[in-house]
Amino acid sequence: MKKLKIFTLITLSVMLFAQCNDNFDELNIDPNAAVSVDPSTLLTNAQYNFYNTLQGAGINAGWGLLMVQQWSETEYTEDSRYNQDITSFNGTWSAMYASVLKELDAAKGLVANQEVSAGIKANRTAILDVMSTQAYCFLTDAFGAVPYTEAVDGVTNLPKYDDQEVIYKGILETLKNASASFNTAAPSFASGEIIYGGDIAHWIKFTNSLMLRYAMRIADADASTAQQYINLAATNLISSNGENALFNFPESLARANPLFRNVSPLSGNRDDYAVSEYLVTTLTDLGDPRLDAFAKKYNGEYVGMPYGISDNDATVLKPTTSRPNDNVRSATTPHVIISFAEVQFLLAEAYQRGMLSGDAAAAYGVAVKASMNYWGISDDTAIDSYVASNAYNSANWKMSIGNQKWIALYMNGFEGWNEWRRLDYPILAVPAAAQLSSIPVRMPYVLSETQSNSDQLELITSSPADMTTKVWWDKN
Repeated sequence: MKKLKIFTLITLSVMLFAQCNDNFDELNIDPNAAVSVDPSTLLTNAQYNFYNTLQGAGINAGWGLLMVQQWSETEYTEDSRYNQDITSFNGTWSAMYASVLKELDAAKGLVANQEVSAGIKANRTAILDVMSTQAYCFLTDAFGAVPYTEAVDGVTNLPKYDDQEVIYKGILETLKNASASFNTAAPSFASGEIIYGGDIAHWIKFTNSLMLRYAMRIADADASTAQQYINLAATNLISSNGENALFNFPESLARANPLFRNVSPLSGNRDDYAVSEYLVTTLTDLGDPRLDAFAKKYNGEYVGMPYGISDNDATVLKPTTSRPNDNVRSATTPHVIISFAEVQFLLAEAYQRGMLSGDAAAAYGVAVKASMNYWGISDDTAIDSYVASNAYNSANWKMSIGNQKWIALYMNGFEGWNEWRRLDYPILAVPAAAQLSSIPVRMPYVLSETQSNSDQLELITSSPADMTTKVWWDKN
C-alpha cells in the first residue's frame, strides 16, 4: 500500500467539498492556504468520508441491503446474484485507509502537539481513537484479515495483514481506554465533530455502546474476551432515541445523503432499487406498521420485487414494483451509526446468554418499541399488541432477536449483514439465478492489493475473490 503525504490526503478529501456553504464549516478550509491544518478539519473530513461510504450506494444499497434481501435490483441484477469480484470494492478499500484512517492518524499527531489542557487533549485523542476503531471494524468485518498494526505507521510500505482476532482485541482495548480517558470536566473539539458536537457525555455512551456491539459480535468466537468488555460497556450506554448516534447529512446536494444523490435528477438520476418481495411479504405477515415508512405503494398496495432474478425478468417487473419510501433516502436522512434499539437488542442477547443480569424479553420489547418510535410510530397500544403477537421466544432467541433486528437495521445494510451472519436469522434463500451456492459471508479482497501488496495478501489467502469462507467471529 502506497503511503500518501498528509497534505496530499487533505487536498484530496477537502477539495471534494470546496465552495460549499452550510454547517460543515470545517470542510470549507483550504489546506493549501493554511500555515497549519487544525485537527478538527481532518476529523470532519474523516467522519464525512466514512459515513458517506457506509450510507452510499456501493456499501449500503449495492451490498448490505441486497445481501439481507431487503432491497432488490430493478434492471441490472448482478450484485443480487453475487457476481462481485476483486474489482468491486477497490475504491472503498482505498478510501478507508487513505481518506479516513490516515486523516484520523494525522489529526491525532496534531492533537499531541497542541498547546491545550490535558483534559482537552485526552478528549480529542479519545474521539479520534473511537472513530478509527469503527473504520478498522468495518474493514475486518468486510474482508477478514486486513492491515491493522502496520496500516498507518508511516514506515511500512507493504503492511502485513493481521488476523481478525488480533484486530478485534485491539479495537476493544482501544474503546476501553478511550472510555476511561474521557474527561467530562473538559471540552473537546470546539468545532468539526459532527456526530455529537464534541459533547463528551454523549461520546462516552457512544463509545460504550460500540464496545457492547463489538464484544457481542465475538461472543461465539471468544466468550471470555466478550464477557470482559461487555461488563465494562454495560455501565453507561445510549439510553433513549434522543441519544442515538447519527451522522446528519446537510441539505446541500454536494453533501446530501448519498442515496438521495444517487436518485436525484440533479445528480445520479438512478432508479436501480425496489423494495424486495421478501421484505414486503415478511412485514405484511407480521402486521408490521413500519412497512409504511419503509416503502412506497404502487397502485395502492405494496408490490415487492423478487430478489436475485435475471436482468430481463427484473426489467419487465420494474415499472410495477414499489420503491423505497422517499423518507429513507431524502437529502437529510441521517446515517444511523448505532441506536437505542440496537443497544437494547444487544442487552437482550447478553441477558439471554447469562453474560449480564436482566430480563431478555423486556429488553427485546423495549428494542422493538424504540425502533417503532424511531420510524414515527407512537401508538403504544398498537406497539404493545405487535410485541405480544411477535413475542420473545427464549427457546429460540436467535430467531426472535435476529428477525426483529433485521427489521430495526433497515437502511443500515452493512450492519444488517453483520448481524444476519452472526445470528443466522432471518432464514434467507439463495436465488435460483445466483452465481454462488450460498449467500456471501465476506467481501472479495481488492484488485489494488493483489497488485501492490500481493506478498502479504498471499500469506492469508490464495483465493482473494472468495466470498464464501466465514470470518473468524462467524461460528454458526
